[in-house]
Amino acid sequence: MGEGIKTNCIGCIACSILTVAVVIISVAAIIDGYHEVVEGHVGVYFRFGALQEGITEPGVHMRQAFVTRTRHVLIRPEEERIQNLEAITKDGIEITFQGIGVLSRTRKDKVVGLIKKFGMDFKKVLIYDRIREDLRIFCAKQTIDQVYNEQFLEIVEAVK
Repeated sequence: MGEGIKTNCIGCIACSILTVAVVIISVAAIIDGYHEVVEGHVGVYFRFGALQEGITEPGVHMRQAFVTRTRHVLIRPEEERIQNLEAITKDGIEITFQGIGVLSRTRKDKVVGLIKKFGMDFKKVLIYDRIREDLRIFCAKQTIDQVYNEQFLEIVEAVK
């Protein structure tokens, strides 16, 4: 009779440990799966490192716990400053442009395609690097006088 009680106690302890483990894992899955997308952003998902097709709008969402990661992409207008852009004119004079303002906005229906093609830093690749290069090319084709006096307002059209 004493052994029957021991067996029941060991069984109860094992059952209790299993129940506690299931509860802990369930709570951890709920916490890991919960995420919030803030206004002005969309959420994109990577499952096992692979970009998923869908996006989510702002709000509270659940994702598959432990295997899916969320990244946020800004879709409202954003202004960035390109600092200290150096270029050399046709006559060999080095000039530095300070604080070039760039206004951009990402269309939410294009986010997944842009990330697939250019990565999460798609704005750097598509906008900021291109502006740097186009401005250098513009300056390389002009003299210092043309850049600062004659064609200064044409720079914007040249780097669009």
